[in-house]
Amino acid sequence: MGRRPKTLYARAIKSTFTNEVMKKSLLSFLIANFDLKYGMIMAFKLHLSDNQVLHVGVFPDKETADKSGEATKPIVTQITQMGAKHEVMAGPLTDFMIAGDVTLDQLTGNAS
Repeated sequence: MGRRPKTLYARAIKSTFTNEVMKKSLLSFLIANFDLKYGMIMAFKLHLSDNQVLHVGVFPDKETADKSGEATKPIVTQITQMGAKHEVMAGPLTDFMIAGDVTLDQLTGNAS
């Protein structure tokens, strides 16, 4: 039996903003200041509606994800004071697969 790979940990935040302008403005700020920082190794967003987004951050382990959550808590509090709502979901990332013929350029959107 082969060695089981290390389990990654995901932390997702579903944010509902007061309007589309707030969503776009805050996403730009959050991407610049928090994506791929505090130990985050991958990030992506699912745009659920004009004013709602699900941000998923992937971390090497739960401890790193928890530290990242603590580091970002003051900013999340300020964003909540502006009228946004947040729901945090977190857990082990399992069954993550990528097809063998997919390249990094395809994943990052740089493929021609």
